[in-house]
Amino acid sequence: MKFLLYANSNKSNIGEQLGAADYSYFFLLRAFSTVLKDLGQVIEVANISSVDALYKRALAEGDTCILLSFAPPHKTPLGLACPVVPVFAWEYPNIPEHIEEESWLDDPRHDWRVPLGIVGRAICLSNHTAEAVRRSLGRSYPIAAIPSPLPKASTALAADGDPLRGGSTTLRINAVLVDSHTMGLNADGLIHPDAEDETPFGPDDFDLLPEYPTARAGRAAANAPHRQAKTDSVDTEYSPPVPCSWELPPRFNVRVDLRGTVYTSVLTPSAGRKNWEDLVTAFCWAFRDNEDAVLLLKLTGKELTHNHHQLLMMLTKLSPFKCRVIAISGYLSDQDYAALAQASTYYVNTSLCEGLCLPLVEFLNRAIPAIAPDNTAMADYIREDIAFVLKSHPGVPTVWPHGDHQISRTSYCQLDWGSLVRAFEESYEVANQHPHRYSDMAARASRAIQEYCGHDTVRNSLADFFQIALPNQGGNADMPISKSA
Repeated sequence: MKFLLYANSNKSNIGEQLGAADYSYFFLLRAFSTVLKDLGQVIEVANISSVDALYKRALAEGDTCILLSFAPPHKTPLGLACPVVPVFAWEYPNIPEHIEEESWLDDPRHDWRVPLGIVGRAICLSNHTAEAVRRSLGRSYPIAAIPSPLPKASTALAADGDPLRGGSTTLRINAVLVDSHTMGLNADGLIHPDAEDETPFGPDDFDLLPEYPTARAGRAAANAPHRQAKTDSVDTEYSPPVPCSWELPPRFNVRVDLRGTVYTSVLTPSAGRKNWEDLVTAFCWAFRDNEDAVLLLKLTGKELTHNHHQLLMMLTKLSPFKCRVIAISGYLSDQDYAALAQASTYYVNTSLCEGLCLPLVEFLNRAIPAIAPDNTAMADYIREDIAFVLKSHPGVPTVWPHGDHQISRTSYCQLDWGSLVRAFEESYEVANQHPHRYSDMAARASRAIQEYCGHDTVRNSLADFFQIALPNQGGNADMPISKSA
């Protein structure tokens, strides 16, 4: 059996696509491909125009062929001779059934009942999404909730089984990185040094402005990070974070010494449902007097400078505080992403709704307990023995994320900010005062995720959906698929 896999993003452009619409489908395709190889031949397709030729060739060879489209239903390729199964994530309790948004240009595909009805079956990532589809297309519609598969991963526990708590670790990555310890946070720092009338800023005018703690140093240091690295006697390849103000420092090999309890979150700030304002404010409030708490933000998106300004303004309004906030922007290699996880004590999710939240699942798989709500897709795997569960309340009206942002046709969950503060405080106490409970949560997290979306679990679910008898069940792996799966 041949599986053709297609997504808009691919290996050659994913670094540029981070934060763009549907970029995460590349990672979804990559994850599913590892399991689909157990069930047949996997061919990644760069251009939809080549699909039908591959399909006809497979038929001529007496083989079965199907296209898995990793994209939202309205972007699913239609009109192909090859059978198509969309694989998609969706965060909201109902699917689009109207095409009245101006930007949808009366395209009937934006009524998801149309493309889903044409292809006849689908795979989504959560029971929450499957129920949303069944509400529109009926209980008998063949849709399977199959999460993104994850292999067993190395854990973030020390050799003796204790978590990273109260000690120190060093993170070495190639990235754009800003550190609250080098921002010189104060209210005056919110005044941009450039003239308000957009008159070019003269080289001598800077001396006329009040002295801000890091503004001058940040400009000079940001221009020569590698020169700093050469003079560093400890590590000549990686240098410490450079001071910054309004300007983002360049991307370079940066070394960050982390001490204490590290909370990590991976998100795109421009996706409002990620709710990073609650995340940052609750962390700084909970640990305003605690210098051993670190919030590590891995930010994606196209608007890096805008995100930096938002973060700078949030932290300035929250200052003074003793805790530490570090933001890492841009694409990370697999090695650097693994290092990020290895440095983390907890993963934090404060989303208003999720279609899966792959980073949360990945960190839990690495035996890193979480702080997260158990709403929408997260209800499938978040529970109290592996996470500090946040309170949230459903039914808050909102708009379609890909619409004109004018009419509230769906809803999300309101997060309880107070429960987030308490979760930060309790999790810190557990990591530092109750190591056995932390270690138990970590071990349970890894086991729970493998049971939920481990390689074998997802392989069996896919085999059931496509009605493929696995070899160890004595069947024929080339049995034709059924549209009633």
